Amino acid sequence: MGNLCDCICPSAENLGPTQKTPLLADGNKPVTSQPANPKSARVHNPNTEDEFMTSLELVTPIELGTVTTVPTLDKSFQDHAKLYNDLYSSFVDLRKCLHQFKTYFEHDTGGIPVLSECLILLNKRCGAAKLRGSRTKNCIQIMYDRKTVSKCCEGQPEDVIDTLELYNTCNKHVKSVMDKSSQVKSSISLILEEEQKLKREVTKADPDGKQGPEPLRVTSKNFSKLHKLPDFIETIHKYTSHTFNEIVNGSKVLFSDDV
Repeated sequence: MGNLCDCICPSAENLGPTQKTPLLADGNKPVTSQPANPKSARVHNPNTEDEFMTSLELVTPIELGTVTTVPTLDKSFQDHAKLYNDLYSSFVDLRKCLHQFKTYFEHDTGGIPVLSECLILLNKRCGAAKLRGSRTKNCIQIMYDRKTVSKCCEGQPEDVIDTLELYNTCNKHVKSVMDKSSQVKSSISLILEEEQKLKREVTKADPDGKQGPEPLRVTSKNFSKLHKLPDFIETIHKYTSHTFNEIVNGSKVLFSDDV
């Protein structure tokens, strides 16, 4: 249906060519990702998938207490909480967008479909309209002419265009999460390495004990929360990476003349 943009070629930004197209690399086989709550009509490897979804539900935002006796430490706590919460927010946006994208196809599949099915159906709905794609690191964007899609598509033109836009938005969220995750994890690892030193600073900041045990208690509680974040970030990264692999593999139907 669609011809791949001739200008796409390997570089530091654009990834290299494959046997199919220079846009889509041959990655691992698609791994089924799931939206936030609804049950999928098709679940592969249910035991592994159920375990992974349970891990996803444990991922939460974080709120750290205030350490009034050491302002620099308190600022570091709040800065790290914001870094992580921004990542978490991007991840939530990705899952919501992905679920919304899939709902446009559930009538045809008898339930919330896997992503590869959605892309096959999207290809069919676009009819003879040519789609062009651009890939950068962790992101694919579909470029299309709205008038041509509206003229050539099957079904309601506004629905087809909405799904194309949701596809692009999902990819933007993927890129946002993947770009942030390693940086946030590294930053949190650094403060965790300083845990004992920073606790001593809290104790030294109140040598007479006028503040009582509260500053150290809050500090210890904050560190307990921070220790959970590397695993949370790893789960977020894993889910997002799997999602992008699904997008890459499933999108071959949009950008290959061999279909």
